[in-house]
Amino acid sequence: MSERDHTDTLIATLLRDEAERASDGIRPPKLVELQIRAGGRRRRRTLLGLGALAAAAAVAAVVWVNLPSAGDPFVAPADGPIADTFEVPTYAWDEGGGDDALVAGSLAFTDAGCPLLVFGESATALFLPNATGVTYDNGVRGVVDARGRVYATEGQTMEYAGGWQEPMTGEFAASWEALCGATPARDAAYVNDVAAHEPLTEAPPLPAADQPTAPTTREEAGWFDVPTFAFGGEAWPTSEEALFEGTVEFTEEGCPVADGPSGRTGLVFPNAEGFDNPDAEEPRMVYAYFEGGTSGVIAIEGEPGSWGGGYREPDHEFWTGVCQGEPVDRVFIVQDSPFE
Repeated sequence: MSERDHTDTLIATLLRDEAERASDGIRPPKLVELQIRAGGRRRRRTLLGLGALAAAAAVAAVVWVNLPSAGDPFVAPADGPIADTFEVPTYAWDEGGGDDALVAGSLAFTDAGCPLLVFGESATALFLPNATGVTYDNGVRGVVDARGRVYATEGQTMEYAGGWQEPMTGEFAASWEALCGATPARDAAYVNDVAAHEPLTEAPPLPAADQPTAPTTREEAGWFDVPTFAFGGEAWPTSEEALFEGTVEFTEEGCPVADGPSGRTGLVFPNAEGFDNPDAEEPRMVYAYFEGGTSGVIAIEGEPGSWGGGYREPDHEFWTGVCQGEPVDRVFIVQDSPFE
């Protein structure tokens, strides 16, 4: 064995021993496994000579055992531009795939440090995976992953794979409420993609303009209350035999009604919200939401429709709970999901 080969072997052995100690006895993956993992990454394509590859394999073993798991927090280097870190709503993701929707806009923060996605005139709650908020030494904030890679900094535009949750529910809703309850959000955008930027070595520039500090409210986005009730899952009541057909209109207060031979009928839709688009001259609509993510427009102003369900007295609580000042001759409770 040549002196160079002996030196390389010694270095590699020392590195692997260090890696094994750091991982409490868990041996790093074999070189071929590291190569397969590296080949599957979408953001890096690095060509190495044979000599460099051998050294990189030894270093990779050390890096692998020190990689944070999905839930580990980021710890800022003492000699970098990050002055402070703070907690943000986040979720665990193992970089193993996700949704294909495009989440695009710029990054902003609430006063409490909760990330917002800004697009056009709107802002919505933003969830980035395995994320930590950071404040750089010039006061600019950003969001990084557990390895310090940067998703974006204040005012910076971004495009990631991910999705939207409208309205926000479940784990996202609980996480936002816990940290950001002072600025309620109806909807959420979430990213399941690798952070686009390596850790910064100096503070980013100040944002070019003032940023929003709260999500667009439900009312600002055009949503309003309509008579409704919880309908779905095991709680679904037996659908009644009646069939209602008519053209939906809205009162000035946003209550859906339909006129017919038997007088004015108040319509109560399941799991419903009204929507009046503030950015376009469109008819008002009623959206309904069901378990499993099924949702859609269940009624449109000025258009005929038909729904299964049953009739009730005009003072039924489902109607008067929202439309007390809108007298009708009868109420029709829709117990139907046209989306299945």
